[in-house]
Amino acid sequence: MAKRTKKRVTPKTKARDRSLWLYLLILLLCAGIVWMITLPDDAIEEPVKEPVARVAEFDLNKVIASLETKFSLPEGGISRKKSRGVEQLTLPVDRGKMDLSYANFIVKGVFETHGANLSSGRVEGGKQVLSFSRGEDEILVNLVYAAPAARKASSQKYIAIVVDDFGSVSGEMLQQWLELPTEVCFAIISRLKHSEETMNLANAQGRETLVHVPMEPIDYPRQNPGQDPILVQMDQARVEKTLLRHINSLPLCMGINNHMGSLATTDSDIMGWVMGVLKKKGKSFLDSRTSTVSIAYQEAQKARVPAYRNDLFLDSPNISDANLETRLGLVQELGQRKNTVVVISHCHNAEKLEYLKKFISRVKTLGFTLIPLSRVGKTDVPEIL
Repeated sequence: MAKRTKKRVTPKTKARDRSLWLYLLILLLCAGIVWMITLPDDAIEEPVKEPVARVAEFDLNKVIASLETKFSLPEGGISRKKSRGVEQLTLPVDRGKMDLSYANFIVKGVFETHGANLSSGRVEGGKQVLSFSRGEDEILVNLVYAAPAARKASSQKYIAIVVDDFGSVSGEMLQQWLELPTEVCFAIISRLKHSEETMNLANAQGRETLVHVPMEPIDYPRQNPGQDPILVQMDQARVEKTLLRHINSLPLCMGINNHMGSLATTDSDIMGWVMGVLKKKGKSFLDSRTSTVSIAYQEAQKARVPAYRNDLFLDSPNISDANLETRLGLVQELGQRKNTVVVISHCHNAEKLEYLKKFISRVKTLGFTLIPLSRVGKTDVPEIL
């Protein structure tokens, strides 16, 4: 077999190959440069110029006028002074209409619309202090609970009534409850035997309804809130899934209120997740206020969920004539501080129905007009910008 000889590569051959590759590389670079030079101008894509948002020229007098309009204050209702070169405003907030947290959002929106930025915020005793900056200027806004100066209180008083715990009531007893004025709202516990029936009958009357959602009380599990409660140990996904199960089972209800929940309504995470669901579903929230330290109403306002707040329970501690007189007195006192009062009762038996009928008759003679829950605060509370 003939032996195959291997072709020998000399150093000159290697050098010649390198020169050839270098020549080709230079040729390609030159071609690229020529192509770039001869490329038409319209073939080069220019970056998109974002429109520059126009900010209104800052005028503190206009800001004050806007705030007075937002808070239904008369001209001069916001006090103004200058101390050590810093403008200071004191804005009185009607506690019956909103809390300081909600007022905070409104003030921030007005200042930002006029070109100022929020620098800081702090709580001092019973007031909130917001610091805004515009260039080198600083403006302090003190939000305090106070009766607005020279503001005329409306002589018209309103009351909204919610009756809790429907879902088990049926037959003739349910029909008797349905004979109440249609302004009375029914709160229905989901997935009970007569829950859907109650919702449909109420809806046919034009009556508003709520889903009465079980939430964890302070003494859970000794006190049982019912099926599928929202518990504080739940994570976000579990809270959302549980709440959607309740809401979706009663789709005609305008919103929810809490059944028990003296612990759950004090948890900012739980309430924040609840409001997130309600916001997406377009539902409202009534804070039953089973706890004096509930933050549910404030969380609803932060999430911009339509929110209402119970002022008192009518049938607690009992349904005696003496308690009826006490409750009527409390409603009158509340009516002196705010135009609309919200109360809650329960549908447990015929005696409570008769008690509620007496209350409605008496409260009307005191000058209160019965309104649906959705009408509460419609003209009183300004929107956040």
